[in-house]
Amino acid sequence: GILREVKSRRASSCAFLRGAEAAHLHVLFARGRTRAFSCAFLRGAEAAHLHAFVMRVSFHTLGCRLNQAETALAADDLSRHGFQIVPWGEAAEILVINSCAVTGVASQKTRQAVRAARRKWPDAYIVLMGCDANVDEWPDDVPDLIVPHPAPAPLSILIPPSFLESREKIYMEPGAAVDDFTIDGAARFADRTRANLKIQDGCSFFCSYCIVPHSRGPARSRERGDVLREARELISAGYKELVLCGVNITTYDSHGCDLADLIAEIAALDGEFRIRIGSAEPSPVISKVVELMRHGTRVCRFLHLPLQYGEDSILSRMRRHYSASEYAEMASDACIRIPGLCLGADVITGFPGETDATFETCREFMESLPFGLLHVFPFSPRPGTDAASYKDKVPAKLSNARASVLSEIGRKKAEAFAASQVGKPLQVLVEEENPSSGWSDNYLHVTFDSPYSRNCFVAAQISSASGGRELLAVTGK
Repeated sequence: GILREVKSRRASSCAFLRGAEAAHLHVLFARGRTRAFSCAFLRGAEAAHLHAFVMRVSFHTLGCRLNQAETALAADDLSRHGFQIVPWGEAAEILVINSCAVTGVASQKTRQAVRAARRKWPDAYIVLMGCDANVDEWPDDVPDLIVPHPAPAPLSILIPPSFLESREKIYMEPGAAVDDFTIDGAARFADRTRANLKIQDGCSFFCSYCIVPHSRGPARSRERGDVLREARELISAGYKELVLCGVNITTYDSHGCDLADLIAEIAALDGEFRIRIGSAEPSPVISKVVELMRHGTRVCRFLHLPLQYGEDSILSRMRRHYSASEYAEMASDACIRIPGLCLGADVITGFPGETDATFETCREFMESLPFGLLHVFPFSPRPGTDAASYKDKVPAKLSNARASVLSEIGRKKAEAFAASQVGKPLQVLVEEENPSSGWSDNYLHVTFDSPYSRNCFVAAQISSASGGRELLAVTGK
């Protein structure tokens, strides 16, 4: 097993050391810092021998772009402290699972991932981070270390030096939820084309169906200068698209710098890159963001405005902070001001209290707006939220049927939006080769008939639509 292998490797490698050096190295093996330390006092074959024993860490991420960003930041932290990051599925001494708890189904998937990891790698040290670490109870056998939001310290500090010998379950207390927070390092993504850049955390809206304010705490913003520092590092590392992400990014405010101001400052940085805005709650700042899209070539023409429902009584029961008409005005204004804008939204069917009449109103509302991308979900009650206790539940079969109706609307609208771009020039970031393909700034997948290098921008002329959100380009330059 992994544990026996590492123990034997440690014993053999420390055989030629004595006293303080051996004791220090014993700790460094458990901390993953062997590589840096061994070179300090070893030479030749001895140093080379120790280089093989760096602790291996593997990450598995569930959920949103913010989770992906936090996994990448944790990977950078551990890598900088001497740990070796390996792909999930390969043998590793430490397994880190970044969890999601947004719905009951998401929490179930987290538990399945943790238990599957324990079965496959019984000797590995399992770390659970993310939202499910805050809101659910875990049995004593899994995981070994639980790190809730906000993490009290980086994983390089929290993983105990004795983790290979001890199997005592450790539950860390959350750290302080401070505004203008900073994060060391810069995210590490295996795909060197797109990077998720964390700018915000938490939410204070407390929608009736949502566990996130309980799992992540109140809304708070990352310090503006620290965001710009990581953005520069990501651009220097070769990432061509920065995706700004958080829980509720339209609440961003760092010493008077709002979301639109931050986007403008990132866009002014040197380098060849573009900015994509992650999911953005309907808010007054959206108008300023749309203006930036209209005038700036670096800001992608994509606006994902979570809707959740298209009828006012259900929106009120969800405790959303806008009416259907207010949402429609904001969305329509953006589409008018920005030709070719891809408008995205999330919608929930089967929310408690939904009737045939409210659903018909919602359906008509969805038909009325020029969506280019719709995510439709049947309601999944999350224990710990107010909506989970609502009595007037909608049968699952009916909820799923209504979701199918809206999904079909979304499919047709996505195809219509893609078809509307035929004959137009689109900026595409090439992400795949053989054949060359990538994503346009307005979030359509474009395939070329000529080869292009990965991670480069191509000015594509769209020749045809091939179904769904797929486009073909015969020329580019």
